[in-house]
Amino acid sequence: MAIIDRNLENGLPPPLAGSEAWALLRMSSLRTDDIFSEEKQSFTVQLLLQYHRMKKHFLEMDDPRSMALAAATWSNLLDVGQGHPLPNFDELLSKFSSPLAVDERELFLAELDGSETLLVLGDNAGETVMDRLFLDLSLFKGRRFYMTRELPVMNDAILKDAEMAGLSEVAELISSGTDVPAVIPNLLQGRAFEVFQSADVILAKGQGNLEGLFGLNDPRVYHSFVVKCPVVSRATGVTRGGGVFCRFLNTGGKNAYL
Repeated sequence: MAIIDRNLENGLPPPLAGSEAWALLRMSSLRTDDIFSEEKQSFTVQLLLQYHRMKKHFLEMDDPRSMALAAATWSNLLDVGQGHPLPNFDELLSKFSSPLAVDERELFLAELDGSETLLVLGDNAGETVMDRLFLDLSLFKGRRFYMTRELPVMNDAILKDAEMAGLSEVAELISSGTDVPAVIPNLLQGRAFEVFQSADVILAKGQGNLEGLFGLNDPRVYHSFVVKCPVVSRATGVTRGGGVFCRFLNTGGKNAYL
């Protein structure tokens, strides 16, 4: 915590401020460098057990892909790093059907229909299962990429977590190449940078990716997350607990709120 506080005082945005501490934890752990591995696996397995039941539920709706996209947004609440247990199936469906506070799904899906390449920037393990469900129901015929973190950091998904969720069945998996719990474009290299630069549409999951991309003013980037802290609430104008699916344009410069 002292490392993080010092880095914040020195002006680093939260994802970068914490990366040094997570690297230290990976090296210091006596058991595994992925200290949330058991929790990530548990969340993923529990959701996979409900996958076909959820898919059937959404296929019975008027607009399955739009509803699956909302569910993938609300699944940002499935965050063991925040200390929340996994709700039961009926509770999940109830939350997944809740209206979003900011909702640009229709615009996103219209743009997706006219695109050739989609890049999804992943967030938490477990949430990955719902990302897979959206991609499964998306009707998108173009190239799909799903980007994870390179190294274990918090309970964010790395490649093996995405593979466990079955995302390799619906997208090409790539890692960001960095140990930062966010996608920050100027830190990307090689394949990750190429895919980010060439993607027609980008879906950025979670607050970490919001922190890395906020202020970029890139019209390709749609953010999907649940507001979990006062800072993001002030930045977005959405109260805590609200679901958000939208672009953030004309925000006044990179990381303007940090």
